[in-house]
Amino acid sequence: MHTEPWGKITVVLLDRHVASLDRLAIDIRLKHGKAISRAEIIRAFIEAAYQSGIDLSEATSGDAIVELLARTRRAGGRG
Repeated sequence: MHTEPWGKITVVLLDRHVASLDRLAIDIRLKHGKAISRAEIIRAFIEAAYQSGIDLSEATSGDAIVELLARTRRAGGRG
């Protein structure tokens, strides 16, 4: 149940991204006995990126956003 206003969008994903989302959903269900949707996982990833405090506006492409987030993860903290 959504408690905030929301909008429905369509996003095209690579097959490997869909497979990764499905695998994660299965792993969560097996570990915790709770179902989680692809959409919920994607929303969580987006929220985590926003809450990270990383200035994603520094990026000039999707690949650059991945690098910013991955670099911060490798460094063990905020960018």
